[in-house]
Amino acid sequence: MPLTFIHAADYHLGAAPKRLGADAARQLEESQFSALEKTGTFAKDHGAAFVLICGDLFDSRNPSPRIITRTISIFDNSFDLPVFILPGTHDFLSDKSPYAGSWPDTKNVTILNHDISSPYYLLEFNCHLYFNPNRTNRSTTSPILGLARTSDEGFHIGLAHGSLAIRKLDVAADFPIRPEEIAASKLDYLALGHWHTGRSERYGRATAAYSGIPQPLSFADPESGSILLVHISDGHEISAKQLSTSQVKFRILKEKIYHPIDLIHLLEKYADLQTVVKVELEFSDNFHEHHEVDKIIQSWISRYLVILNDDNKLEEAVPTFVSGMVEGDRPLLRSFFNELERLREGDSQERAHLYEQAAVLGSSIIRGDDNAG
Repeated sequence: MPLTFIHAADYHLGAAPKRLGADAARQLEESQFSALEKTGTFAKDHGAAFVLICGDLFDSRNPSPRIITRTISIFDNSFDLPVFILPGTHDFLSDKSPYAGSWPDTKNVTILNHDISSPYYLLEFNCHLYFNPNRTNRSTTSPILGLARTSDEGFHIGLAHGSLAIRKLDVAADFPIRPEEIAASKLDYLALGHWHTGRSERYGRATAAYSGIPQPLSFADPESGSILLVHISDGHEISAKQLSTSQVKFRILKEKIYHPIDLIHLLEKYADLQTVVKVELEFSDNFHEHHEVDKIIQSWISRYLVILNDDNKLEEAVPTFVSGMVEGDRPLLRSFFNELERLREGDSQERAHLYEQAAVLGSSIIRGDDNAG
């Protein structure tokens, strides 16, 4: 008997989008929860046996009670089949995590919060699940370490949250998963989370796939979000279909402007209540109506999900501030900022933002400001 199931990951419920206004942030949050609801609906409509959520259901290991309550409500009302949730890197398993034994009594939901010496067997579907929950947000250890097919009977599916070690990127501390490990596991399918772009690879008899992010959260994400409907035949042939789950899209408009009316036409074409638009404008040499452009953009911001490209201003703000802070003979402060800058340059955009926040707080503490806390 063949097997059909849903593979999803990276909902990031509770995420706080950067540089979005309150209205856009609220709409994006609603679309994230809508994507989770659609997952349950798609699972039912396509006759899925179960749903696998491969990490980062939440954006934090300590999501707010409001986020948890709403998530539980969606599972109770929109899912009428088994759901298996693996901790990821944002919502990794810890003593204070909602996954650590404190998950509310929810029908059909199983938290994969323990290491297993043998696979989790689903008798009804003759299916074996293999997994190791993430217990930190950074690790040099592969999340599929020790996972290997235990028999020739039934279906054998692994779940993991980490990075395939196949790109020219430094994934050494990003839960690296090597192709040879996947091949050696001899699993039918390895359901992956962590990368927001869908991808599928074949190693030996095993198919390893990322489902992608269900609802994009930034301009770095794919334009639309999705989950995977996976089908394994009696002969263990794998097929997967992307199902669109997102409502809000992100679009960058890079245009050369000769007259303010050009901007109006551009916004009329692309701006709506389901697209976060970032405007990156280049002006003709004889353009002198920048003030009018600012007025137009501010007008559209008040009605649609339009933001002005201010990345350069934000990136320059902290170095300028830091430069002023280290004037004079302050070797400790200078050393502090130098180390933060080294880490900032070699890490992700998200962590760079955290380092910038640490720079502001750290300088206040070192200077002994009264409001440092």
